[in-house]
Amino acid sequence: MTTTTPIERQPGLHGLQGMPRGDALVAVMGLTTCLLPFLTPAGPGNTAPADAGMLLCIVLGLLWAGREHLPIRLPYSAGVAGLMLGGAFAAYLAVAPVGTGLVLIQDLLLLMWAAALALGRHNPAIVRAVTVSWCRTATIYSGVMAAAYLVGFNALTGVSAKDGVRAPYTFGDPNLAGNYLVVSLFVIAACKHPRSPGVRRIAYLLVLLAIGFTGSNGAMLTLMVGLLLAVAVTTYRRRGAVAGVAVLATAALAGGLIAGFVMPRIDLTQLREAAAGSIPLLRDSFGRSANSSGERATIVREGANLFLEGDAAGYGPARTKATLEATQAPYVKEAHNDYLATLLERGVIGGIGLLVFGVALFARCVRLVFGNLPKGYAELVPRPWLLAVIGPVMATAAGFYEVLHFRHLWTWLGLVAALVLAMQDHRHEETS
Repeated sequence: MTTTTPIERQPGLHGLQGMPRGDALVAVMGLTTCLLPFLTPAGPGNTAPADAGMLLCIVLGLLWAGREHLPIRLPYSAGVAGLMLGGAFAAYLAVAPVGTGLVLIQDLLLLMWAAALALGRHNPAIVRAVTVSWCRTATIYSGVMAAAYLVGFNALTGVSAKDGVRAPYTFGDPNLAGNYLVVSLFVIAACKHPRSPGVRRIAYLLVLLAIGFTGSNGAMLTLMVGLLLAVAVTTYRRRGAVAGVAVLATAALAGGLIAGFVMPRIDLTQLREAAAGSIPLLRDSFGRSANSSGERATIVREGANLFLEGDAAGYGPARTKATLEATQAPYVKEAHNDYLATLLERGVIGGIGLLVFGVALFARCVRLVFGNLPKGYAELVPRPWLLAVIGPVMATAAGFYEVLHFRHLWTWLGLVAALVLAMQDHRHEETS
C-alpha cells in the first residue's frame, strides 16, 4: 500500500505528490462525461449509457479512496437527504406504486456520482479528464448536429412531427438538449478549452448554432441570464466590486426602461403571429411561445390548487400527472417546474430539502466567484467564476423544467464541489 506524506500540490497537472493518480477512475470519468448527451434510445427506466459509467465511477472511486484512506465527502447530501426523505414519506402515505422508488434510486445515484467527481480534490487529473472531455464533446457534438440539421439528416437530429422542426438531437427533448448546450457553453468559457482563442470562438459559434436549432425558448432565456451574469462577475474579477455592481445596475435600469416604455408599445401577439407564419424554426419556437406560456401558467395554477387542497406530505415522486388525472383536473401534465414538483410530490419535507440544497449550492458558487483556485486547478479552470454562473442559469431553468435529474447538472455539481474542496484544502495547508 502506498503511504502518503502531507499533501504537496505540484504545478500543472501532476496531481498530488506521493499519491497514485487513479488512472482507471480518471479514464472512466472522462468517458462517462463524453456519454452525457446520448440519452436515446433509452433503456429500462429511462437509463442511458452514461448511467453505467456513473456506477462504475462510483465503485472505482470507493475502491481508490478506501485503498488510499482518502476522506470522502458527500456534497449536497443534507439537501438531497431532505428530498429523498420527503419523497419516501409521501410515497408511503400515498401508497404510491413501487415504481416511484426508482426516482429515489436516481436521487442516490446522482448524489454518489457528484461525490465521485468531488474526489477531484485529491487529484487534478480527474478535473482535467471531465472538463476536457466535456468541452471537446460539446464542441464536436454541436458541429456534427448542426451540420446534420442543415442537411436534413433527421435520423441523427431527432427532428419529428412531435416537435415540428425543433431538434432534440440525441436527448429526446429539445429543451433538455438546449439546456445541456447552454451549460456546455459556460463550461467551455470557464475552462478556456479549446486553448486556442480562434478555435474556441469556432466552438462558441457551433454551440450557439446548435442551441438555435433546438428552438428552445427556455434555452435562449437562460442563455441571456447567463451572459449577463458572466459579464458582471468577469467585470468584478477584473475591475472590482464597484464595476461589477455597475454592470448589474445598468442591466436592471435598461430592463426597467424596456419593460416600462418599450414593451407596452410592442404588440407581442402580432410578433408571435408573424413568427408563426415565417420560417419553420421561428414558427415552432417563438411563434408558439404564447401557447407554451399559457400551458405552463395553467400547470402552475392547477398544481398550486392541488397543493393547497391536499396536505403537507406530498403525493409521491413523479406522481403529479397521475394525481391530476385522479382528481379529474382539466389539464393533466407533469409539473415542468422543480419548485412546484418538489412541493407536490415530496411535500414540505422535500421543500425544506430543496431549500437546503439551494443554500449549499449558492455558498459554493459564491466561493468560486470570490476565491482563487490552487495553481494546478487554476490551469484547468482559469475562470471558475463562469462555472458559478451556471448556478443561476439552472435555477432559472428549474422554473420551467424539472432539472434535478439532469445528468449534466450533477456532473457540474460534482466539478463545483471538487474545486471548492480543493480551495479549502489549499487554505488549510497554508495555515498549517
